[in-house]
Amino acid sequence: MPIETWFPLAIYYEDLPDAPEHQQSLIEAVLKLESEVTESRNYPGMAWTGDIHGVNQIHQQPEFAWIVEQVEHHVSGYLQDVGVDLSKVALYIQRAWSIISRPGEEVGAHSHNTAHISAVYYIQVPTDETGDPGTLVFFNDARVNEVCPGLGSENTDIVDADNYLNQLYAAYPPVEGRLVIFPAKQRHAVTMNETEELRLSLSFDIVLTATETSAGAYEFLTPPLSQWKKFKADR
Repeated sequence: MPIETWFPLAIYYEDLPDAPEHQQSLIEAVLKLESEVTESRNYPGMAWTGDIHGVNQIHQQPEFAWIVEQVEHHVSGYLQDVGVDLSKVALYIQRAWSIISRPGEEVGAHSHNTAHISAVYYIQVPTDETGDPGTLVFFNDARVNEVCPGLGSENTDIVDADNYLNQLYAAYPPVEGRLVIFPAKQRHAVTMNETEELRLSLSFDIVLTATETSAGAYEFLTPPLSQWKKFKADR
């Protein structure tokens, strides 16, 4: 009797053909941004991330214009693939930042709860094959096939074979020049950089709102920014 699988998580990726010609300029831009930060807010073993150091608007900087254009193009394609009518939504890059992972550093499990779509672009990936350069891991928090809560826990020793019906995570090793796009709410992490080289990447958070013409027609879309009113400063 067959088993059918439903409700898949959609992870989009594309290897950008023009990546090599932009690599060096992006490397220099990322390292320069880090050097301009005077106070490190990293914990031991934590990769340097621009968002917690106040460097989270790189999409506004000309040095990153090429990758911003790629993100806009491929996010639009991703949304069309999952059935979104682009004529009824407006898309915004809310924030974007760089990540520098040195040997022994990782990024802990988290989700991007203020955004709708997230993207990561790999500028430089270690070539040392003796260790993990830092793998992007998506966690299966829903566990729709875990018929008994905790059944898949390593402490129970009941599930004796991992397969696509009971997997607890999906792993995406980094690929230089690759852009990965996924739902921002999906919890994820990056494993430790076990090489002796730097891994450099960029992260983007994208938000969907209603357009001017669709405003008010869709209950679950944020109204267009033109309709927002900021509180007065003296309140």
